[in-house]
Amino acid sequence: MSAPNTNRRDPYVERLARGAGITSFGSGIGHILNYAIQILLAQMYGATQLGLYVLGFTVIRVADILAQFGLSSGVVRYVAQYRTENDSARMRGTILLALWIAFALSVALATLLFFGAGFLADRVFSEPLLATVLRLFAVSLPFLTVMNIALWATQAFQTMKYTTYVQEIQRPLLNLVLVVVFYLVGSQVFGAVLAYAISTAAGTVLAIYYLKQVFPRLLDRSVPPIFETRALLGASAPMVVSNSMLRVNDWVAVSVVGIFATAESVGIFNAAVRTAAVSSIVLGAFRIFTPMISDLYNRGKMQHLSDLYKNVSRWAFTGSLAIFLVTVLLAKDIMLVFGPQFVGGWIVLVIISGAQLFNSSTGHTGRALAMTGHQRVVMLATLGATAAGIASSAVLVPAYGILGGGVALAASTTLLNAVTLFSVRRHLGLWPYNREYLKSIVAGGLSFAGAYLLQSTLPLAAGIPTVSVIAPLFLIAYTALLVIFGLSPGDRQLLTSFWASVRRPRLREARAT
Repeated sequence: MSAPNTNRRDPYVERLARGAGITSFGSGIGHILNYAIQILLAQMYGATQLGLYVLGFTVIRVADILAQFGLSSGVVRYVAQYRTENDSARMRGTILLALWIAFALSVALATLLFFGAGFLADRVFSEPLLATVLRLFAVSLPFLTVMNIALWATQAFQTMKYTTYVQEIQRPLLNLVLVVVFYLVGSQVFGAVLAYAISTAAGTVLAIYYLKQVFPRLLDRSVPPIFETRALLGASAPMVVSNSMLRVNDWVAVSVVGIFATAESVGIFNAAVRTAAVSSIVLGAFRIFTPMISDLYNRGKMQHLSDLYKNVSRWAFTGSLAIFLVTVLLAKDIMLVFGPQFVGGWIVLVIISGAQLFNSSTGHTGRALAMTGHQRVVMLATLGATAAGIASSAVLVPAYGILGGGVALAASTTLLNAVTLFSVRRHLGLWPYNREYLKSIVAGGLSFAGAYLLQSTLPLAAGIPTVSVIAPLFLIAYTALLVIFGLSPGDRQLLTSFWASVRRPRLREARAT
């Protein structure tokens, strides 16, 4: 198949638009809800107790990655492949095998964490209250891991709506409600951890239900499962290292801050890191591209894959650039939303946001390698970047505190994306950058200059008043300039398909009435 063009509707672009629409809507809601939880925890409990929550949350997320054993990549790759072959037996076997392996590993790790919580709290972090936080988080680990594997399995069917429903809307909404309820009854930060555990258990039930919806034969005993254990584990095992190391990059920075500084510093550092991660929602909106990579590669349609890769990377960069420039412009005001004691983390926010922008510009490099049989490349790249992150954190955090942690995290993130970027070019011949990126850069620069002048002249109070006025004006100017500079054929096709996917349900409703 030739590259996408405006004369012929490309089903892959249509699925990208539909998936991006659902995912971006859900991610927007999910980030708002999760961000609101962070702000509430900061306002209700202060930076110190927020720091305890963050340390526990970080440990449980690392344990979740270990328990998944890289099966997220394996289940997407092989279920997508068996789906094109209409092989229900192998699809069922792959999904069930991934769920059972992940569940068993998560129970084992949860047990270790539960009984080792005292050691971590007292000997590693010197925070006795952290032991209770870790034990409560440990209870949620099996639910978290099974939920994530089940949702990854649904993505193999080239749909993002179930992942969006659970991870971005239903679970964080329930978590937010429970956080408020437990706070009102007088609990400390332990109530927030319990809220996370309960909402995760509910999310697991929903994830299994939705997986059965998208694959009705999941529990159909008339379809004997065929377990391709060697193939699944062969694709997954290298990814457990890379996925673990990706999380370890964050974990190392947070943990080293916790070891050499205070829980309060961890709270401030986390607020900056979580805010910087907002730009990642744009690249995440195109997660539906992951199974498409496997599909196109297996069909030998490399030119089509190259064109889609360029477009997806540029679309992610365009959206992330807007968020990055707003972050740089309003860094102090954004951190002030958490509270006056958090403003000192603004420089960390800017540094990590820059690394996140580069991450978005390179596109789904890690997934492209994993979906095409180059898992070991991802593993080695991640190991190298993580080693650099550990070394730089150990040197910079004791000397410079959270600033050193921010530099170390940004450096390791940038190194990883640079290595995978050139690996994708070497092994697959894919490269994201072209002249179309210049339109976004020029539009962003002009909009930034105008917004900066407005911010300097308008008598706005710091914090929310400044953010609520300057940010929308910047985004309006940025969007207008992009349109004036002209949309590429790929842009128009994406927007047309996106609009069609939005209008389709309305047309069905109109016909029904």
